[in-house]
Amino acid sequence: MYDAIYELDRTEVFFEVLEGGIVGYLFIWRGPRATCIHVWGGAENLVENTPYDDKAIVTVHNRELLDTVASFLKSKGGISVKEYLDMVVDEKSFKPYPSMETVVRLSAEDSRYVEEFLRLAGIAGWRINREVAKEFLAKRRYYGLFKDGRLVSIACAFFCMQEVWPIGNVFTHPEYRGRGYAKIVTSAITKDAIQSGAKALLHVAEDNTPAIRVYKALGYKTIARKPWIFYNP
Repeated sequence: MYDAIYELDRTEVFFEVLEGGIVGYLFIWRGPRATCIHVWGGAENLVENTPYDDKAIVTVHNRELLDTVASFLKSKGGISVKEYLDMVVDEKSFKPYPSMETVVRLSAEDSRYVEEFLRLAGIAGWRINREVAKEFLAKRRYYGLFKDGRLVSIACAFFCMQEVWPIGNVFTHPEYRGRGYAKIVTSAITKDAIQSGAKALLHVAEDNTPAIRVYKALGYKTIARKPWIFYNP
């Protein structure tokens, strides 16, 4: 919904309409790192509109369409399919993680934060430049944890709406893992969401046991399991 309201220049939506009602849609958002696509409901006739000119991540909300979408994209390039969990936490279930570590809000106006964010993003394998890094920090709510003068762990809210904050981009430098830093930064951004009156929602690969353990410790609960298709042209 946020993308459709605030980033229309990057967004495209196809609807399947039956008897005056929407029964399915294909939602496309062309992000800086990849095209993000959502296939929902009875959207079988819309699959041929799926873009295949760039790297894409496709969330298939209707599992019955998985083979159809996968077959279409496989005819255009390479694909892999992974199962992802939708996890959510609210005011009642949230368990903030107490810590003496300092977590800071990363700002696009601070050149040091931008450079450190860009460095950590490179370690994470994100192919972004300085301008995209500044865009991320300006549009999203990022928290970071510094150790030894370096940014070593981050988490963000992609956008902040009244009812829900999608949380993601949780990453800790490999040399600093196992110290609870991911839990600290995720707890910080989750706390902001809860204090605003919203729920916090995140997605995690079903086989990412360490991350799931962190999220469960903070009170997140699984509400859905969906297939994601990763496409490369």
